[in-house]
Amino acid sequence: MKKTTVPVLAAVLAVFALGAAPAPSAPERQLLSEVSTLRDSEAAPLASELEGSLRAWEALHDYTAVFHKQELTKEKDALGPNEEIFLKFEKPFKIYLGWLNTPKKGLQVLYERGRHQGKLAIHKPGLLLGLAPVIFLEQSSPYVREGSASYDIEDAGIGTFLMDFTKAVLRSAREKKLRFSRIGGSGYDVTFSGTSRDDDYFAHRVRVLFDPPTRLPVRMELFDWEDRPMGVYLYDRLKVDVGSQDPEFKKNIDRHLFRVYRGD
Repeated sequence: MKKTTVPVLAAVLAVFALGAAPAPSAPERQLLSEVSTLRDSEAAPLASELEGSLRAWEALHDYTAVFHKQELTKEKDALGPNEEIFLKFEKPFKIYLGWLNTPKKGLQVLYERGRHQGKLAIHKPGLLLGLAPVIFLEQSSPYVREGSASYDIEDAGIGTFLMDFTKAVLRSAREKKLRFSRIGGSGYDVTFSGTSRDDDYFAHRVRVLFDPPTRLPVRMELFDWEDRPMGVYLYDRLKVDVGSQDPEFKKNIDRHLFRVYRGD
């Protein structure tokens, strides 16, 4: 999908980000309109789920979650360790990420679209001997991009996954390549049958679980064209519309970085 020492900061850019404006954009309205055309087709159950999820995303203002991710490592050609990240997102696009485990534990990153010249605000205990509790880094800097040159912090997450997944479902339905089955009450195993790596689909098969209370996708498993796992993503303890003064968020974020978050 469009996925200690300072080089690990590059992992920030591989995180599923979550952007969308409070009011539906033209692409979102177009997606809702297109999904509605599948109501009378064999894809009606999946279309209904997507329509409800898109409307839920449209109405959402902010949320927090403990984000778990495992991604394919080129070195071992297997899924890497399960990273746990406390995540806070607020529309139109402000995202905080705080690592809870792995060697990146303690790393905190804040990004807000349209502020700080597009730079990432970084806090890491002991960074620069603690003399600079928050530093700002260019997203394009090799210092940040190492290991994730093809990623952008705005290219992924609940919102972007939902948009990309919906587009893939619509396209595969038009091309007669959509295959899916139910997993439990709110999960789907979706295959874009007959596609290849060169067809501009972000995966060959996707297993996705929608959270009944929020209707948002909270677990995604992506598989390649050899049916090998590409990544597993889970948004645990999802809470919507908690506000910027949410106690759990304030407990997790460094006080210096919180000032940046508030715009002080």
